[in-house]
Amino acid sequence: MGAGDEEGARGERGGVLMAEDAKTMWEKYYILTLEMQKFLNREDIDEFLNIAEQRNVIFDRMQAAITSEDKETEEYKAFLAKLQPIAKDVLDRSKVWLARSKQRNVKVRSYTAVPGFQPNGHMVNTKF
Repeated sequence: MGAGDEEGARGERGGVLMAEDAKTMWEKYYILTLEMQKFLNREDIDEFLNIAEQRNVIFDRMQAAITSEDKETEEYKAFLAKLQPIAKDVLDRSKVWLARSKQRNVKVRSYTAVPGFQPNGHMVNTKF
């Protein structure tokens, strides 16, 4: 494979060559982050966690594929600028969801701590 073939298989930006695989992974990572945001907004946590697992796999591959030269490119910096607000929103919303979920769990457990309490009204029915 000659130098021209290698350049054809890779994209050239500002004299720095970057594998298209890394660029493709960036886009997949971005899309999965948007999907996480969408399912978090719907409070579909099972799907959110499934997508988060997929995103973690892409992240590991992306980390292995990206070189330090790639990180210095304007395209990578633009990608980060586009990704960071969405990733921050996902993180903030997931923290809110987790806090709300813990709060609900505490409420449910507080009812189970009352002796003789049955949510179906059993205690009231036996007295009347």
